[in-house]
Amino acid sequence: MGEDLLAHGGLADPKDTHRSVSTLGLLIIGFFWTSGGVYGNEALLEAAPAGYVFMSMLLAAIFYALPLAVISAELACALPYDGGMVAWVEEACGMRIGGHNMYWVWISYLFDAAAYPVFAAEYFGERLDLSDTDRDLVGDLFVVVITVIKLCGTEYLVKASGFLFAVSMIPATIYMVYGAKDLNSQKWMDTNTTVSGNGASVEGMDEAMLLSWIVWLYSGFASLGALAGETVNPKRSYPIVIAVLVPLVTLYILFPLMVSLSLDDDRANYAPGQFDTLASELCGDWLGIMFIAGATACFIGLYNAQIIVCERSMAAFLAQPAADFADKYHDYKILGYLLKEKGTGVAPVFIIFNALLAGVLVWLPYDALIEFSVIVACLTTFLYLYAYLWYRVKRPEMNRPFYVPGGIVGAVLISTPIFGLMVVTLYFAAISRDEVLGLQDAKIVGALIVLLIGVVVHGVYFAYQWRNHQRASAYTLVGPSESTRDDNKALLNPMFDNKNSVGSSDSAAPSATYGAV
Repeated sequence: MGEDLLAHGGLADPKDTHRSVSTLGLLIIGFFWTSGGVYGNEALLEAAPAGYVFMSMLLAAIFYALPLAVISAELACALPYDGGMVAWVEEACGMRIGGHNMYWVWISYLFDAAAYPVFAAEYFGERLDLSDTDRDLVGDLFVVVITVIKLCGTEYLVKASGFLFAVSMIPATIYMVYGAKDLNSQKWMDTNTTVSGNGASVEGMDEAMLLSWIVWLYSGFASLGALAGETVNPKRSYPIVIAVLVPLVTLYILFPLMVSLSLDDDRANYAPGQFDTLASELCGDWLGIMFIAGATACFIGLYNAQIIVCERSMAAFLAQPAADFADKYHDYKILGYLLKEKGTGVAPVFIIFNALLAGVLVWLPYDALIEFSVIVACLTTFLYLYAYLWYRVKRPEMNRPFYVPGGIVGAVLISTPIFGLMVVTLYFAAISRDEVLGLQDAKIVGALIVLLIGVVVHGVYFAYQWRNHQRASAYTLVGPSESTRDDNKALLNPMFDNKNSVGSSDSAAPSATYGAV
């Protein structure tokens, strides 16, 4: 069956894919996709007392992050497709549902990406005592600078990933080493739900925020498969990377919190930027300055990693309309620049459009961005789990160099805690009465609006494809024979060929459109 899929142009042959991502490269990229380290995690203590945070994070590492990582490793080793999760979901669910999934991935990653300029602005704001408006403008400046660099060529940020990784890790590591001598387990295992200090107070627990934060911190393990088609020897690389990343990410989430709470156990003081303050108190202002540099490097890497997925998702979905538009208005040089990819990874119009959206979203609170991103991500995770089980049921004979033992039962067991966490997260998000910009239930209503927009967009898109089909059909009516007309029609519109029909269960291949993410 795999040969049929390749013949229909749905997938790039893994043997023909240019593989340039080493095991170390996958580890570094995966670190930014799955966590990025300590920066910004102070806000966890806004959601719940330290004891509940630590217990929840440890349980999530074992029953959510590890199973998600193992599933990603199994599919990436067996099916090293460019696009990873997006490609696997489309193969299992068909093009229509796969298209909706890609749209949800784009939305989720867009809100996720917008959170990092907000965090960067919070760190600078705490250091420079900036107003809320000034912090929002710093967030916009962050987006503008990275967008300009990306428009000059993606290789600059890609080549800098190792440097960004080192700069972000060094101050956090120094902080943990220096602070280890002051660890006090009584402070970071406290479960008191009411803490007051400095004229501020934190009341009770915010289950929706805590669960969203947990899912957000670890959900990147599902994205690791996106580089399967570009990874050198994925059968070897993925198990190694998973074995290193899960404990590394957990360590760099929890240990800095343990040190910080040992130094200052007042929850009311914790917000993005508090690590910088405590680092300065622990070792001097030099470490505080290093924390600012590390946070900036971390947020650049995180923002770039997420926004790349947004750009590629949009470019993949709109590839054909963009090409048609470019051909129609090829005499306009500015359109030629915006719609043609020249060293930027995707056409500049997709980079600029996503940057504009991110620039607007940075004016929202970071907790609202994260919770909304997670609500949409839960939907993509459901489809991801379905795709994983679909491969186990429909392709039991598929070669799996790395896999969860136990057949279908084993696959169901490892998927169950992930599914359960998604359900519980959506439940608490639904019953949460938090306001965003004065609007009650804004996150849930916004998610429903996103789903509705997706239905409308896909209706317009398939209407566009149908119109192209009609034009091609009219073209093929002129010819010497019916067989020639049928051959031309199939050639011009493989999407409507019976062997690869939209929504058909037999059209298992992720198309070139959706598989490019």
